[in-house]
Amino acid sequence: MQQTRSLQGLCHAAVTVVLLLTCAASSGGHPRLDHRPVGAPAACRDTTPHRVTFVEVEPGVRLEVLDWGGADKPRTMVLLTGHGDNVHVYDQFAFQFTDHFHVVGITRRGFLPSSQPDEGYDVETRARDDLAVLDALGIDKATFVGHSLAASELSKIGEVYNNRVDKLVYLDAYDLAERPSLALELPLPVYTDADLKSLWAFQAASARLQALREPDPSVCLRVTFDANGAIVDSTTPDWVSAKLFERVAGSVNPPVNWATIEAPRLGIFAPSTLEARQPHYWYLTAADQAAFDAAWPAFVAYQEETIGKFAEGNAAHTFLLPGAPHYVYINHEAEVVRWMRPFFGVPLGGE
Repeated sequence: MQQTRSLQGLCHAAVTVVLLLTCAASSGGHPRLDHRPVGAPAACRDTTPHRVTFVEVEPGVRLEVLDWGGADKPRTMVLLTGHGDNVHVYDQFAFQFTDHFHVVGITRRGFLPSSQPDEGYDVETRARDDLAVLDALGIDKATFVGHSLAASELSKIGEVYNNRVDKLVYLDAYDLAERPSLALELPLPVYTDADLKSLWAFQAASARLQALREPDPSVCLRVTFDANGAIVDSTTPDWVSAKLFERVAGSVNPPVNWATIEAPRLGIFAPSTLEARQPHYWYLTAADQAAFDAAWPAFVAYQEETIGKFAEGNAAHTFLLPGAPHYVYINHEAEVVRWMRPFFGVPLGGE
């Protein structure tokens, strides 16, 4: 089987994670996918009923903001993405809450169609980016919901900017400060040339290797296509990921002191198990499986310890899906919504 480069920007952080500013909103910026780039299939056309704007959080740095509706509701929900994603990844999940919230989401710096500046990937700056978006939209306080890497932003906002927070929701989002270095040695999924020959082949490979199918328009923003519709590259430079992970390390980003976060918090975690491993494990070479097996127990122990710290004094609002795929809000949407709505004081049924 011929293998191609792993296209780091395409490979999500399920393994490595699991790895003050004046601003103004505008309607300009990167075009929506209604106008598809050369080679992109028709499935890339974004027909989701959301409003797309861009907010300048510092000179030359503009972040994509999606508004899925609910502007007439008294409360705001802000959706924050995991590593590698743009906020279109929530294009289906967001509508679970527009009946009771004004639901908006942010594509963080470094990932198109937001800006990709050289700096600003530390946790403090990313948290300020999120609050700058709220300022531009005239929102004083919100419930923040974040997946994976977004844990660092959620916790920083909760610790430092508590007056801007109603509630916090962590979707398989761990405190990364104490992540073991062995986690970085876990072999990642490798996509073959055949997996990249079309959007559909890539989505099939993603389902097989990562138990994940994102909305097509979200995937299309992360890749470039050739004239025949084959995926040829990621739109995210490798250095963006490197800087993000360098700056969530405990040496520069101390572990979360949960006692300092006053806002109620809900955690929905999919802790890894020694038996389940990761979906792509079964497609690794024997040598890579051996390397994975050597690193895996330390990673499983890290997740268990980190969840325990989150749950201390918060057990009633900590839910587990052992061995489930990392994208809990996609693969276990029903359970996630069933746990989130009571936390918000929102009925499970109709009004």
